[in-house]
Amino acid sequence: MLLHIQERPETETRPGALVRILDMTAECVLSHTAFRRVLVALFSRSIEPGSSASHAGMEAVVSGGLGLQHEASLRAFVRNGGEVRGELYNPTARRGDCFLFVGQDISPTASLHLPSNRRYPLGSGWRATDSLVVPFWWEQRILGHIAVDDPVDGRLPGPGTLTWLEDLASVAALALRGASELRVLAERNRVLDVLTDGAIAGILLVDDGAIRYANQQACSILGYEMDELKAVLPWWQLIHPDDRPAFWQQRERSSSVADRVRVVRRDGRVVWLALNSHPFDFGRSGSGMVIQFYDETDHVQTELRLREQALHDPLTGLYNRAFFEEAIQKEIERAKRYKRPLSLMMADLSGFKLVNDRLGHQEGDRVLAGVAGVVRDVLRESDWVVRYGGDEFILVLPETGTGVEELERRLKSAVSAWSQRNFPSLSLGIDLGWASWTPEEPLEVDDLVRNADRMLYQQKALRNRPRREQVLSRTGQAS
Repeated sequence: MLLHIQERPETETRPGALVRILDMTAECVLSHTAFRRVLVALFSRSIEPGSSASHAGMEAVVSGGLGLQHEASLRAFVRNGGEVRGELYNPTARRGDCFLFVGQDISPTASLHLPSNRRYPLGSGWRATDSLVVPFWWEQRILGHIAVDDPVDGRLPGPGTLTWLEDLASVAALALRGASELRVLAERNRVLDVLTDGAIAGILLVDDGAIRYANQQACSILGYEMDELKAVLPWWQLIHPDDRPAFWQQRERSSSVADRVRVVRRDGRVVWLALNSHPFDFGRSGSGMVIQFYDETDHVQTELRLREQALHDPLTGLYNRAFFEEAIQKEIERAKRYKRPLSLMMADLSGFKLVNDRLGHQEGDRVLAGVAGVVRDVLRESDWVVRYGGDEFILVLPETGTGVEELERRLKSAVSAWSQRNFPSLSLGIDLGWASWTPEEPLEVDDLVRNADRMLYQQKALRNRPRREQVLSRTGQAS
């Protein structure tokens, strides 16, 4: 039966990992060597061999083959804060990587080794005061050790036994080092969990292209489990491809970034995040950072919806005058940059007043919405329409300088056909006038609108003349 003594419990994430390693080491010694008593200790910190100034307490101890009295002494030693000092590992006693103390009076508390009560035959080689200590070496320092005594045959260990014990200690040292690092990481994560899991913000710690830590809120916002997030390499694949260049440009300008970016969740849904990032030194690549973020999708969608409402006419769904004032300047700049023509067409409805007078304003609204849909269907995708006011519309036609007359014909035909289907008792139509910006005649926006409006009223005046006068005017036979 092995005795386990642990100075402090290990974390819940890896319960007893260190003790299990010590336990297996002790069992190997008892089952594969002649020694019947073993004590395996892990120190609270590594110590320097031969140094009286280097010392450490106990992290965990496992023993086997001890009597009740010695077990009680061992418990008291550990729980009273007993320490092992580097001077124990005297170079004069070193045998390879072991320390064999033959006939030396070593304090049990100094060596963490309890003397045997057994009497050995004279000449057998091993005495009750002898002790063998096999350290757990790591980078020329000692993490702990195996102490053995009471060999069944009463002999001093031979080279083969010493080599076997050294190999066992080397394997145990590697395992203990790995388990200790995992425990430290788990403890750090537990501290982070306490600090961050109650937060409403998602938090990521990233380093060397990988996510090292994520709190529960981050997992929830991004739709990943913790292990899945850590497998995303590089971590910035989470950022929407269209937003990555701007994010890295900000990182190049400043080590800290505050921005709004889109990320792609595990289920493929795109969400908006209000994101802050700051440098964080992991002691690895030097490129670590902590990222804090909030899900702002609802807020962004509300902003976009309000912007859409602010720039659209609620009745027809067309852009409104505020949008026109902003967007037409960009269209003019684009036309200048590429030296391409741009046409602007003014339109209003003929006979619309009769709809309101005879059928009421509700039917008038239906006419406006219906005609808006007809106009939109006739235009190209690159064209756009504005409800300028009342029954007036503006059509913006990028890269259009010629062929406007054909568009005029199609618009009038489409509106007339829609009117005949929906209001056969009324004579509804559309009047149009236009003006063009060209590199040869680069008009300002106000001039475009004024010229198109002037042509519109000329068309109205022409439509209201008797038919004979219209024909003469078009053929140039009237003054």
